[in-house]
Amino acid sequence: MIDAISFTDNTFTYLDQRYLPLREEYISTRDHLQAIEAIKTLAVRGAPLIGASAGYTVVLGIKEYKGDKAGFPEYFKNLIAEVNASRPTAVNLFFATKKMVAVYEANYESDSLETLFSKMTDEAHKIYRDEVENCDRIARHGVDLIRRDFAEVLKTRKLNVLTHCNTGTLACCGIGTALGVIRLAWKEGLIERVITSESRPLLQGLRLTAWELEHDGIPFASISDSSSAILMQRGMIDFAVTGADRITANGDTANKIGTYAHAISARHHGIPFYIAAPISTIDISMSEGSQIPIEERNADELRQIFGNQVATPTTPVVNYAFDVTPGTLIRGIITEKEAVTGDYLNGLKQLFQG
Repeated sequence: MIDAISFTDNTFTYLDQRYLPLREEYISTRDHLQAIEAIKTLAVRGAPLIGASAGYTVVLGIKEYKGDKAGFPEYFKNLIAEVNASRPTAVNLFFATKKMVAVYEANYESDSLETLFSKMTDEAHKIYRDEVENCDRIARHGVDLIRRDFAEVLKTRKLNVLTHCNTGTLACCGIGTALGVIRLAWKEGLIERVITSESRPLLQGLRLTAWELEHDGIPFASISDSSSAILMQRGMIDFAVTGADRITANGDTANKIGTYAHAISARHHGIPFYIAAPISTIDISMSEGSQIPIEERNADELRQIFGNQVATPTTPVVNYAFDVTPGTLIRGIITEKEAVTGDYLNGLKQLFQG
């Protein structure tokens, strides 16, 4: 298994995903600002991995604190604000920092700083472990849903699946969300081939998902983002499954830019489109997708490829990092508790009960 991040001896180590697959470079740091920069620059990316990284970034920050107990609350408040500002769309980040804040609020008055910091470190490790376990459960529920939806087809042949961006170990700590579903489906003999779209502008599908699939020996082909429609038209894709960065109460889903276009094509061609994500990605406080903040990133991400200029520096660019797929286009939202289909307003809400 690939170790995208780890935390030992008060040191956060991450695989810098900007250089994959041409170079595998691990960075180790005890500086929380460097960890924040890794999240900002997509050296660390993928909603669940961002969440786990955020927990460890908070730990780095508190370990750097040199003041007394009386001065810690203000320091901690600013630290959480710094981490929260690193990526505005991925709700897992805020899920993780809220957990760290909860440990602080429950123990600050009674514990020494040393004991408090120890409990917060334990919580960060738990966030990581939970993500690993969630991936296994998501994969199981996803494969079970696919078996039901394709029961007749699977009697005669295997399936071809489209995925977008990267939702594997590099994004999720464990085997992955959408890619975890694909991995288990492949293991159980359901998958013929994976189609991975390049995922502009940073090419996570071409660089990262392809790298993981090749690492696992799973047959795949990479395509440009705009090619999925013709593959669907020609019967080369049976279903699509992607991850998510935020899901609202009605099932509207923010994911890497290009996801919405795939979903529209899938609906037109009668192909099921699934979302696989942990419950921590669901933001039940938002009623629908227009409320999700959509990050617009630096124009040079589009004007350059790995530092090589492909357009003039003055070319006007619109560079949204995410789009929102309406829940009405989604066949099922696969979580660690269950795969929710149909009525997302009630189905997603029930995930948070009991």
